[in-house]
Amino acid sequence: MKINKAFKFLLAVVIALSLAVSASAASFTAPEKLANYLYYIDYADYTPDFAIGDNIKQGFACSAVRNGNFYGRNLDLDYADVPEFVIKVAAKEGRYASIGMAAMFDIKSSNVDKLSDAQLLALPNMTFDGINENGVAMNSNVVPAVDLDFATLVSTNYGKPRIHVLAVVRYVLDYAKSAAHGVELLKNMDIYGGYGAWGLHWMLCDEKETYIIECIDGELIARNDTDNIMTNFYVNYAPNTPYAKHIAQAGQKVAGKVYHDLPILTPHACGVERYAILKEHYAEGGKSAEAMAKLMERVKYTQAYEADTEPFWYTEFDEAKDNLSIANAPMDFKAVIQAETETYKLRDRDIHPDNFWQTWHTAVYDLANRTLRLNIQEDYSKHYDFKLN
Repeated sequence: MKINKAFKFLLAVVIALSLAVSASAASFTAPEKLANYLYYIDYADYTPDFAIGDNIKQGFACSAVRNGNFYGRNLDLDYADVPEFVIKVAAKEGRYASIGMAAMFDIKSSNVDKLSDAQLLALPNMTFDGINENGVAMNSNVVPAVDLDFATLVSTNYGKPRIHVLAVVRYVLDYAKSAAHGVELLKNMDIYGGYGAWGLHWMLCDEKETYIIECIDGELIARNDTDNIMTNFYVNYAPNTPYAKHIAQAGQKVAGKVYHDLPILTPHACGVERYAILKEHYAEGGKSAEAMAKLMERVKYTQAYEADTEPFWYTEFDEAKDNLSIANAPMDFKAVIQAETETYKLRDRDIHPDNFWQTWHTAVYDLANRTLRLNIQEDYSKHYDFKLN
């Protein structure tokens, strides 16, 4: 009798564990390798985590531009042995279907098959760019929170549900009916967090309009009258606020060069040259998804280490390197540039995080057709196509 009871108990445990594994496995497909550093996962469901970014201490540069139905985005990060994932999340009651790009910074490509179910169920929270079934697309880029006395990292709406900046893209893709609706959703959340001296800002669009969204002086600011370009400086100038005291009002001089017709720059503005290139060639991106990818190729990150880059990307070398700012003269950057160039020549993915950067992916979203055209690791000779529907 005792043996029978023990057997029944053991059998019940085995069945319970089997059901748990089956339920977990049913929530997503196994990661499918598409290329080096690129995997695909289909999600029936995932585990939402609004605080996902609390333990992530990484920075990234990035560029984004929208022209017509085409939305281009470069994700620029360390040249490291870290995989990315194309993730398609299915619709469920109260949540829209979406497709986009996500990554985990603390794993290597060789360990993808060792990821736990819990890690994979949390992965969609780390979505950096994507589009949902309503044609709402969004991405995140860093901005220098040091120029706002770091106040932007604390809170935008005290008393409302808290959400870390890294979870914002996933939240909007899940619930936004339109770009304007996405703005309203975020105004009812308390957004916080960043990366040390860096915060995040977002480009959010649909077929009708584009918003640049930023956290300034403890408030969410969203504008739909910008250049439809976003790199790594604040676009939403707010006069008569504490933020305004940080603005260098005397011209737009960056490392000895004056830029015209750009948003007003804060002292540690980054990506000024990339912004200027995207603005100059903006018309190219509205012709087709392929043309938008070519436009984004113009600002792939490793051009920062190429002597013939025009203009040279002086603002890519930030304060953390040598207390540099947009006011530094070009000669002040020589040592930093040389060090980065020498690292670039090594092409060693294990040098991390003090490594040169490159464009991990170039994503082009077609807002009308809900598609993703993807180039990986600055390889523009081939691309991968994904369709949400």
